[in-house]
Formats: sequence, C-alpha cells, structure tokens
Amino acid sequence: MPHWLYLVVNLAYHLGLALWIGGSVTLGALVAPALFKALPKEQAGAIFGPTLRRFSRLRIFAIALIIAGAAAKYLRWERHASNPWLALRWAAIAFLAAVVVYEVRYLEPALDSRIDFAKLHHRAEVLMKTALVVAIVALFFS
Repeated sequence: MPHWLYLVVNLAYHLGLALWIGGSVTLGALVAPALFKALPKEQAGAIFGPTLRRFSRLRIFAIALIIAGAAAKYLRWERHASNPWLALRWAAIAFLAAVVVYEVRYLEPALDSRIDFAKLHHRAEVLMKTALVVAIVALFFS
C-alpha cells in the first residue's frame, strides 16, 4: 500500500515547482518572443504585462506549495539528516520566495510608474531567468 502522506507531500512540492518552471518557460521562451514579434511593442507590452502579474500571483501559490512540501519532508523524514544538499534546497527555496515578494512589492509598482522602464524591465528579465535556474536546482535536490 502506498505511503499516502509521502505522496501528498511530494505532490505539493513538485506541483509548486512544476507551476513555477513550466510557467516561466512557457511565458519567457514561447509567449513573449511570439507576442513581441507579432505586435507593436506597446501593444504586446499591454497584453504581456497583466499576464506576468497573474503569473506572479500563481507563483505566490506555487511557493506556498513548495515551502509546505519541503517543510513537511524535512519535519517528517529529513530532520535527522544533515547535509549540504538540504541546505542548498532551502537556500533555493528562500531565493524563490524572495524573488516573488520583490517582484510583487517593488518591481511591479515600479514598472507601472514607467520611470526607468528599460532598466527595470532588464532587471525583471534577468530575475525571471535566474529564478528559473534556481527552481531547477530546487527540483534537482528534491
């Protein structure tokens, strides 16, 4: 008989990472290039900006799943394990949480004001790519 608690905990952790990674790849590598190629920059930005805001809200849900899953794994099965891989996983999770908080609290409002838009847009793009790599690290050390 399957160990249901372990399966549910693993599902929460991996579902959160799947939402984060899948959404980042879909939006960043597929949707954005096609949208900005097909439409004028202002029109594409008017469509893509709200899409990214929705994705930020989805990533809040995703990071909650990731943290809940990782915490349950640690408390139930890994509490007595002490190794750098667990620390690396928690560092990656902390980075992802910080990214989504930074984007929602600071970056989105700053982009809306359109002050220094190009610099902020570049920062958002680099941050999204970095967070994608970090999410893959968190997945690897699951």
